[in-house]
Amino acid sequence: MMGTADVDRFSYRFRRPFEDGGHVDACVELSGSRWLYVSTSTALAGIRRLVAGVLADMDSVFGRL
Repeated sequence: MMGTADVDRFSYRFRRPFEDGGHVDACVELSGSRWLYVSTSTALAGIRRLVAGVLADMDSVFGRL
Protein backbone atom coordinates (compact mmCIF):
# COMPACT_ATOMS: atom_id res chain seq x y z
CA MET A 1 0.00 0.00 0.00
CA MET A 2 1.11 3.55 -0.72
CA GLY A 3 2.45 5.59 2.20
CA THR A 4 2.52 9.26 3.11
CA ALA A 5 5.68 9.83 1.06
CA ASP A 6 3.80 8.73 -2.07
CA VAL A 7 1.00 11.24 -1.39
CA ASP A 8 3.59 13.98 -0.73
CA ARG A 9 5.07 13.71 -4.22
CA PHE A 10 1.91 15.10 -5.82
CA SER A 11 1.00 18.77 -6.35
CA TYR A 12 -2.19 20.22 -4.90
CA ARG A 13 -4.10 23.31 -6.03
CA PHE A 14 -6.48 25.32 -3.86
CA ARG A 15 -9.44 27.30 -5.19
CA ARG A 16 -12.17 29.12 -3.36
CA PRO A 17 -15.51 29.19 -5.19
CA PHE A 18 -17.56 32.36 -4.79
CA GLU A 19 -20.96 30.64 -4.42
CA ASP A 20 -20.61 29.13 -0.94
CA GLY A 21 -17.20 30.22 0.34
CA GLY A 22 -15.92 26.64 0.57
CA HIS A 23 -12.46 25.61 -0.54
CA VAL A 24 -11.90 23.30 -3.50
CA ASP A 25 -8.66 21.36 -3.53
CA ALA A 26 -7.47 19.32 -6.47
CA CYS A 27 -4.54 17.06 -7.19
CA VAL A 28 -2.81 18.39 -10.31
CA GLU A 29 -1.59 14.98 -11.54
CA LEU A 30 -4.98 13.30 -10.98
CA SER A 31 -7.13 15.81 -12.85
CA GLY A 32 -10.47 14.27 -11.89
CA SER A 33 -9.84 14.54 -8.16
CA ARG A 34 -11.60 17.31 -6.23
CA TRP A 35 -12.37 17.85 -2.56
CA LEU A 36 -14.67 20.56 -1.21
CA TYR A 37 -14.68 21.67 2.43
CA VAL A 38 -15.00 24.75 4.62
CA SER A 39 -11.32 25.25 5.58
CA THR A 40 -8.15 24.84 3.55
CA SER A 41 -6.52 22.55 6.12
CA THR A 42 -9.50 20.19 6.19
CA ALA A 43 -9.75 20.29 2.40
CA LEU A 44 -6.04 19.44 2.05
CA ALA A 45 -6.40 16.51 4.44
CA GLY A 46 -9.41 15.31 2.46
CA ILE A 47 -7.76 15.49 -0.96
CA ARG A 48 -4.67 13.73 0.43
CA ARG A 49 -6.91 10.88 1.73
CA LEU A 50 -8.61 10.72 -1.66
CA VAL A 51 -5.26 10.54 -3.48
CA ALA A 52 -4.05 7.85 -1.05
CA GLY A 53 -7.18 5.83 -1.83
CA VAL A 54 -6.70 6.23 -5.58
CA LEU A 55 -3.06 5.15 -5.29
CA ALA A 56 -4.05 2.14 -3.17
CA ASP A 57 -6.65 1.14 -5.80
CA MET A 58 -4.10 1.52 -8.59
CA ASP A 59 -1.60 -0.51 -6.57
CA SER A 60 -4.10 -3.34 -6.06
CA VAL A 61 -4.99 -3.45 -9.77
CA PHE A 62 -1.66 -2.75 -11.44
CA GLY A 63 0.90 -3.57 -8.75
CA ARG A 64 3.40 -1.15 -7.27
CA LEU A 65 3.73 1.88 -9.55
